[in-house]
Amino acid sequence: MYEKAKKIAKKIIPQQFIKKHEEKLRSLVALTYKGDNVTCNVCDNKFSKFIQLANNELLCPNCGCLPRTRRLLTLIENEGTLATKKVLHFSPPKGFKTKLKQLDLGAYITTDYEGEFDADKLLNIEAIEEPDNQYDIIICYHVLEHIIKDEQAMSELYRILKPGGVCFIQTPFKEGEIYEDYSVTSKEERLKHFGQDDHVRIYSVAGLKERLANKGFEVEVLNFGKEKENRNGFSENETVLRTVKRI
Repeated sequence: MYEKAKKIAKKIIPQQFIKKHEEKLRSLVALTYKGDNVTCNVCDNKFSKFIQLANNELLCPNCGCLPRTRRLLTLIENEGTLATKKVLHFSPPKGFKTKLKQLDLGAYITTDYEGEFDADKLLNIEAIEEPDNQYDIIICYHVLEHIIKDEQAMSELYRILKPGGVCFIQTPFKEGEIYEDYSVTSKEERLKHFGQDDHVRIYSVAGLKERLANKGFEVEVLNFGKEKENRNGFSENETVLRTVKRI
């Protein structure tokens, strides 16, 4: 229902108006989910339930964040004293960016190369215009599957990370081997082969771990399953790679 209503709204309401008044529009949607059964830890609001999308992911009615974003916040908060941390975030969701800017971070810098997200910098992940050893934490969520020269991007992430620094990485995953075919270039074929028309591969957990390890990272695979109390609407099957630059 939510996704159908969203499609209709996009057809009849100018996109500039939606973008300008997004927060107000979301707050109106959130009123219809008023309650105390679930909590979004990103916007700190409570609801009767999350919005269940067609793919079964649970969307926050107020800030629009997904389960992976709510989980990511807990991972960031577990990284010790944040006041000393310099953080670089690729393709930041709006609600999450707002939350991180409220935290007592040493610095929080956002970047987006395609102009899809509102960000501080325009950095090409294949050739990041940043000095070596700059960041304590890098967030690279659902980015690498879009990048043809992904191993070059991994080298760049390693270069700008401080020794002992952490890079959180997540992509869609499949069983078996990494699947990539650079002869597939059209949106229609990419959708068919990779599940999304702007993806260029599907990683396996083992395959991505190996590529990152080959670039020097220490890789910890974090697997999350079903929780007894899941007020935050976390995914019941999620994998995050916590990678560390060797000291």
